[in-house]
Formats: sequence, C-alpha cells, structure tokens
Amino acid sequence: MTVQETLPTSELHLTLQRYLDQRRLLSEVSQRIAASAGLAETLPHVLNGICEATGAVSARAVIGENGGTISFASESGEAKFEAADPAIYSFGQTQQAQVEIVDITVAPSGLDLAGLSGLVSSVLVLPIQAQKTHYGALWIAFKQPHQLTQDERDFVGLLTLQATIAIANARTFEEAKSGREQLAAILASVADAIIMVDKQRKIRVFNPAAEALFQVTAKAALGQPFKSIIKSDTLQKLVYPDEQNDGAETIVEYVASDGRIFAPHVSEVISENGNTDGWLLAVRDVSRFKRLNENMSDFLRTVSHDLRSPLTAAKGYLDMLPMVGEVNDKQEGMMGKIFTSIDDMTNLVEKVLDAGRLDPMMGTYQLRRESIDPTDIVSKVVSTLSNAAQKKQINLRARAASNVPIMYLDEMMIERALQNLVENAIKYTPEGGEVIVETEVKNETLIFSVTDNGLGIAPEDQTRLFERGERVRRKEHKGIRGSGLGLFIVRNVAQQHGGDAAVQSEEGKGSRFEILIPLIDVNLRGGGD
Repeated sequence: MTVQETLPTSELHLTLQRYLDQRRLLSEVSQRIAASAGLAETLPHVLNGICEATGAVSARAVIGENGGTISFASESGEAKFEAADPAIYSFGQTQQAQVEIVDITVAPSGLDLAGLSGLVSSVLVLPIQAQKTHYGALWIAFKQPHQLTQDERDFVGLLTLQATIAIANARTFEEAKSGREQLAAILASVADAIIMVDKQRKIRVFNPAAEALFQVTAKAALGQPFKSIIKSDTLQKLVYPDEQNDGAETIVEYVASDGRIFAPHVSEVISENGNTDGWLLAVRDVSRFKRLNENMSDFLRTVSHDLRSPLTAAKGYLDMLPMVGEVNDKQEGMMGKIFTSIDDMTNLVEKVLDAGRLDPMMGTYQLRRESIDPTDIVSKVVSTLSNAAQKKQINLRARAASNVPIMYLDEMMIERALQNLVENAIKYTPEGGEVIVETEVKNETLIFSVTDNGLGIAPEDQTRLFERGERVRRKEHKGIRGSGLGLFIVRNVAQQHGGDAAVQSEEGKGSRFEILIPLIDVNLRGGGD
C-alpha cells in the first residue's frame, strides 16, 4: 500500500508543504543564530518562527540575567503579555520538559495565569536548559483553545533547542569578552613587563609595561617573532632554551639600558587539555631589592667588624685579668657570667651573619665544598657542646652508621647547622634528659639527626619552625633565650646542598630534627661548583 493510497492527495500536499515550511524556518533560524552573537538579534527570529509554525498569537522567552530577568518577544508578542513573564519564568525553573496548558483557567498548581484571562486560551511552557543549567523559559500563547499535534511539539522543541544554543553562545561570548577585558585591565595595570609568545615564538601579548621597558609599541610587536623585537641575549635564552645549551644555563638577571636590574621568569602556558600553547615571560624590576641587598651586605660587614672584633677584645682582656691581680671567688663568678654573655653575643652575631649570607632571596654565600667524613662533624659538635650538656646533667651521645660515605660538603656550614640543632636540644630538654646526635644513610640520603626527650612541639607550631625569626612561645620556655635564626640557618644550609630539613615532634615526649643531604654527584664528588 502506498502513501497515495492511504492519504488523500490534498492532505498529502498539506503535509509535504508543512514539512517544507518547517525545514525552511529551521534553516533560516539556524543561519541567523550562526550570523550573530547577540540575543536581541537571534531570539526574536526563533520566536517568530514558532508563531509562524504553530499559529500562536504570541511567543516569548524569559531569561535569567544578573539576579533578575530579561524578556524577548515575537513580533506579535505585545507588551500586554509581559505581566505573565515572572510567573512563567519561576514555573519553568522547576520543569524538565514541555508543559501544555490547553485551558489556562485550570493551570498547574504554582502557576498563576490570571493576568492572561481574556487574552489567550491555551499556553505551552518549555524550560530552556542545557547540561543541567536552567537559562529560563519559553512560552507560547494561543488565542483559541489549542492542543498541539506531535509534529508541532517536535518542531517547537527543535526551535527551543535553537534558542538554547543561542543563549549558551551568548553567555559564552559574554564570559569570554569579560575575561578578555579583565585580562586587559590586569595587564595594563601590572608593573611587570609581560610578553606571551605562541608555540612559534610569535608575540601574542605585549603589555604597556613591556612597551615602556623595550621602547616598542604593542602594535609593532604583536604577531612578530620574539627575536625580532627583543634583542637581549639574556631574554632570548629564556624563551628559546632548546636553542641555547638545552636550557642548562639559568639566567636570573636582565640589566636594562638605563641600568635597572630585572628578574625575568618564563612559564609555560598550558591549555585545558594539557598541551603547551606558548610561554609567558614576566620581567620584574628588582633594582630596589638589589639596593636593599647591597645595604644588607654593608650592614653584615659592619656587624662583622664593629661587633665581633670588640667582643673578641673584651674576652681577651677578661682572660688577662688574673695576670694583674688575684681574683677572688666572687669576682671569678662574675667573670664567668661575663664570659657567658660574650659567648652568647658572639654566637648571636655569627647567626645574624649566617642568616644574611644564606638567605635564599638576598644572600650571596657560595658553598666551600671539601672532602669530609660526616661522622667527624658529629663527633666534633658533641665534643664542643659536652660542657653545656653536663651543666644540665644531660646525656649527650653520638652515633654513626657504618654506611656513611665520604662527602663533598661545606664543612663549616654543616657543622654550624648541626650545632644549632644540638644547642636547641640541650636548651629545651629538662635536666637529666638525653640528646642523641646521629648520622646515617637511608633512601639515598645522608641524614644528620638530633633526637631529644625534651618538651616537644605541638603540631600547629611545627609548620613555621624553619622560617626566619620564628620561635615557639610557651610558658615552659620562659627564660630560654633565642634569636629565631637557628632553624632558619639549618634549613638553608640543607637547601644549599640540594636537601632540606625536617622535624618530628610530640608534646611531652621530645623531638627529632633532621638535616637531609641527597647522595647526588655534586655532594659525592664535588662536581658542578
């Protein structure tokens, strides 16, 4: 049986004509959406198409925006229908599918359509949503009672999908535009020179600070190869590392033509799928910090000469006092306290000097590596501090594992770091306690450890222990003097050797501090310095 046999010719003609009209409308709407990004241009075309296809008297879309709503209407969607928009928007937010209301006098619970009485008889409400995001609602009004055919529902659903696409595109466009505007504002206000290059090393971003630094306008720089605009070898080595010793050379400073000093830094621009889209070069003016660094170096030299030298002289004169006259027991006790104070002051001066030299941001200390036996350092530190331990009746012991190799380290700095740990252990361990100083190798790492059964440290106090000036403040520590520099020095000595420092502690049970030095070539054979 053929189609002609089941349908009268006139009805077949109407069905075919309706199908062709729907395809035409859908094509026109799709083309208009593709041609423009603004909702004010695209949505009316969708709504007009719905009215033409269904014979509706009005088609409207209500979209959420900035905490409120904005409405769009077909050419026939007069303002008199606008009063129903808020109620239909709220109702649409709770729906997942089309809701057909053949008679508005018996509308679903929660939907008040009294304002449409006398204007329309039937309404179709369609939620506008995509990927669980509700954008709003689209509604169609019919003057006479109207029940949509399945063909009409399907076509209206297609046009609603087009409306959803238009809204999603507009939102994406607005978000992208807003993001670009924010980025432009940030790049314009930031003091650092910012240059972004793509994978071909062509400049894609060149902010005002870069224009001022390199005396090139963004208009002239954009789209050009980095090398053709930035002539500095220093910066070219950062952006083209594979062409310059495979990135082995680390450039930390760039000196501008006016003498200012900059710290350049390059980072990869990674796309959402994890691919490299280019590189971002940030060039920061650090001239002021360099001046501060020079001032600090001058201060350290002053401290070294004007404080350490007088302290050494004072200690020498104290040593000579018995030569010029008999010293009684009371005077000898006073002299002992003076000796202790001088030693404390000398120790503080040394820590201030060490902290300045080792500061990772401003220090200039270069390691003086030599062949050493780490077990000898442990023995020396224990011997040096044995008297201090005996005064508190603390059992100070040294241990050394048999697998500790000869290393190429800065003996003076390692010794000072370990001495800082042992001094702290003695200070914070009650009389009659125990301090064990040990060296061993585990997991390809040389470990100097100092373990005590002293007061211990609370977990919340452990996180910042190794920062400059940090001390644990507890009533049990009253009367225990400290500079807050010892552990800062310990960590930086370890980091200068490619390692780190660590702590394990429990209140009331004691602490274990570690200096971790990796068994890498530079620490084993002394290469690379």
